[in-house]
Amino acid sequence: MNLPDNSLKFQDYTILIIDDNPTNLNVLVDYLEEYGFEIMIAKSGEMGLKRVKVTKPNIILLDVMMPGIDGFETCRQLKADENTKDIPIIFMTALDSVEDKVTGFELGAVDYVTKPIEQKEVLARINTHLNIQDLTYKLNHKIEELTLTRKELVQSEKMASLGRLVAGFAHELNTPLGVAIGSASTLQIETKRINEIMEQEEVDVDELLSSLDSVDKSSNLALSNLERAANLVTSFKRTAIDQTSDEFISFKVKELVDNIINLLHNHFKTTAIEILVDCSKELIITSIPGALEQIITNLLMNSLIHGFNEGLDSGTISINIKLVGEILHLEYSDTGKGIAQENLEKIFEPFFTTNRANGGSGLGMYICYNLITNQLKGDINCESTSGKGSIFKIDFPTILKNEI
Repeated sequence: MNLPDNSLKFQDYTILIIDDNPTNLNVLVDYLEEYGFEIMIAKSGEMGLKRVKVTKPNIILLDVMMPGIDGFETCRQLKADENTKDIPIIFMTALDSVEDKVTGFELGAVDYVTKPIEQKEVLARINTHLNIQDLTYKLNHKIEELTLTRKELVQSEKMASLGRLVAGFAHELNTPLGVAIGSASTLQIETKRINEIMEQEEVDVDELLSSLDSVDKSSNLALSNLERAANLVTSFKRTAIDQTSDEFISFKVKELVDNIINLLHNHFKTTAIEILVDCSKELIITSIPGALEQIITNLLMNSLIHGFNEGLDSGTISINIKLVGEILHLEYSDTGKGIAQENLEKIFEPFFTTNRANGGSGLGMYICYNLITNQLKGDINCESTSGKGSIFKIDFPTILKNEI
């Protein structure tokens, strides 16, 4: 037999033909095998259901009128099975009424061919649905890759966010520890001086009182700065734990925001940027604190870098948070340079940045968008005018709210 030029085109595909008519089977098998298909045969619906459990075909040609369970019932059972529900089914039938076709499509069939069978038509329909199946597989695979990439980006940005907090924490911790060490050194010197004064035959009262006053001031300074250092460590530990966890827990919103601002203080302390927070100290919600911390961190750094020109410009950042029913509403605004209208609709796109020359990744706002929409199941939108600042409005549902 002289095979067509494309005889190997379908050599990697398997077709299951379920039909009780030997003539139909022979005609289809001979024709389709010429194109490289591997053919499986079942002469009843019951046998067809057994065959797919052994070998999963790429597509099924299914006769409607058969003894035992008919094609409609066979199709219903195939679509009800998790292992076979995605196999494309093409009905072969002499029934051509609209009702019969609708029934088949409602059961999950992808196509119909009417008897008597036209071989070229069958091949064309098989080819079409195999192409659709392949494209669907590739699309799903690409979606999985993109989902994985998004998760990796989120994790990467989460670590970058935590890194910024670590840097800020280290700088902030150095200051009170440095003051405490200096005060301890002063205490040591003054203690030695007091001992020397007390060993003199005539005690200089004024000198003694001066040293005692210095000891008192140094002690208070050391204690206050050690307390500040301890509070920084506590804040950082809590924030670090939150940012590496996706668990829902109850937390104080105002305390969370204050912790972030404290840990980022090193970035803002040499600027003329004022940060105002309007949030009740009594507001407690159950959500994912790490996600909220990362969002606020990214927004603050975005304002510093883009809105206020790396902190060279002065202005105000306002964070207003309130609970509206079961929805947490967060409005974040700054008086920075704003966002050009042509860029406004692009700010949540991955890798979009107007600061790439200075190392901008374009991931900060994209990560914020994904954390809000995917993790917190909320939404975010931005309003901005060049030269007049930006406003970000964020809403997401909370699991629980309490008052203390």
